[in-house]
Amino acid sequence: MWQETLSQLSEAESPLSKSLPKIYSIPIAAEALAHYSRELQIAEPAEALCRLTQAIACSPSWAEMPPSVLIARPTPEPVLAVLGCFDEVAKFRIWTQLQSLNRDLARMRYVSYGQAELDCQRLAYQLIDRFGHEELKRFHFTGIPRGGLIVLGMLAYCLGLTSEQLQPPKSPDVPWVVVDDCVYTGSRFYGFVQSHSQQKMIFAHLYSHPELRSRIITCEPHVLACVSAHDVYDYAPEELGDDYQAWQKHSLFNLSGFRYWVGKTDHVCFSWNEPDRFFWNSITEKIEGSWLLLPKDVCLKNQFKGASKLLNVQIQPGATGSLKPAAQVVFGQYGEQIVIGNLETQQSFGLTDLAADIWLAIVEHGNLEEVITVLLKIYDINETTLRSDVDIFIDQLYAEGLLIKLDDR
Repeated sequence: MWQETLSQLSEAESPLSKSLPKIYSIPIAAEALAHYSRELQIAEPAEALCRLTQAIACSPSWAEMPPSVLIARPTPEPVLAVLGCFDEVAKFRIWTQLQSLNRDLARMRYVSYGQAELDCQRLAYQLIDRFGHEELKRFHFTGIPRGGLIVLGMLAYCLGLTSEQLQPPKSPDVPWVVVDDCVYTGSRFYGFVQSHSQQKMIFAHLYSHPELRSRIITCEPHVLACVSAHDVYDYAPEELGDDYQAWQKHSLFNLSGFRYWVGKTDHVCFSWNEPDRFFWNSITEKIEGSWLLLPKDVCLKNQFKGASKLLNVQIQPGATGSLKPAAQVVFGQYGEQIVIGNLETQQSFGLTDLAADIWLAIVEHGNLEEVITVLLKIYDINETTLRSDVDIFIDQLYAEGLLIKLDDR
């Protein structure tokens, strides 16, 4: 009985594997999860993992994927996994984003409304230091939709701007301060410049990279200054080494529209917006959208940008007792079966019927006698036969490295 089951499970590694449910998983680095927790002020790592999973589940990109299950395993070490039957394109999307997840979490920078107010004060002081308070009184100000309008509102209070200063200038010689929240490539500012090419401008924002600001000044003769409250860091040179220039050229060519500069910077998120992130899909040869990282309750935009279909999210329960899943195991339910994934080998095993019930009983109770008691209530079977079959199955799970028996240590 159980030998037939394991033979059936081994098909997950056959050429027909794309038609069978499989788990793709990644351990979440403690440092990355701790950084994510600090940024969002979440006390417990387990809660942070669950909230991250809910955020990812709301990503619009799931609309282009086959039916999927998102699994969070808080203990013994945090793991995020995706379960489903995937073709090569879907597999690439999942693996690419799983493999970059720890890096993305470590580079995320969250700006609350309170922090944004402080940043606007800093930006206001920089403008005053650069141009003088009296000179700023003749400047006009505008914001780039949509985040720039929020920053403009705060900056207007910091500088004491009049309603007239928030109107477009009547002369091209009157400096126009264009405000934004975070600038990664300058594409939105470029679009604004093209519509007002003769107007003297100052580009003021909260976050950007120095090379981007320098590039804008070089390319745009009517831009008098490019001022940022804070710098962002570019990880691309150290990450790509000698391939950096080629990567930058390739990215600028494939991104739609004009970009002054491109890098791999901090992922700066705001209470009102999580900027879109992208990755290159070498199978579809297209740039595609990445998963969301911010839960809806800390990002206004994500409250309305959710996926068109509700993704199944499962939180793997913790195990107690002498019998429990091994540390390298993550599992979830897909349809009528339980699918077990091995983090070390990336193999997946599917359990149905009695085998699935035995596994769930082991996870819940962790004790052989309680497992037998539970199963006898479900199945009309002789206890001696059941006990023998359960023992054999447990030994096989143990041999596959899917189960540990603490009393054997």
